[in-house]
Amino acid sequence: MHWAKRFVGLLLDSIFVVAPVFVVFAFMDWWNGWGWFTIIGGIVLFLYSAIFEYAFGATIGKAIVGLKVVSIQRRLVLPSTLIRNITKIFALLLLLEFIVTLVVETTDAHQRYVDKLAKTTVIEKRP
Repeated sequence: MHWAKRFVGLLLDSIFVVAPVFVVFAFMDWWNGWGWFTIIGGIVLFLYSAIFEYAFGATIGKAIVGLKVVSIQRRLVLPSTLIRNITKIFALLLLLEFIVTLVVETTDAHQRYVDKLAKTTVIEKRP
């Protein structure tokens, strides 16, 4: 159930953040196809996720599904949120990270591989 919530949270964030980028690019003549859209959309999703997680502990999508990002060592810091979201820049990296997470053994079932690197985890938010 936890991973389903994380997926839905990411899907919601993609709708909130990447869809508006697509609309902007659709009205521009210079965007030159999907290349620029995927690069800019990924960078915007990365920055949005890192900044919202640092400032509020969750993105809008995570908050809607009741999840929160926390540090496993200390207070959550911006470099940790940047590290844990780096794979959102390119969808292929996000897919690769998901596969690595399935293969690499971890002591916390709620951690993706980059969560281990960033020393973070995602927990259920208390009501």
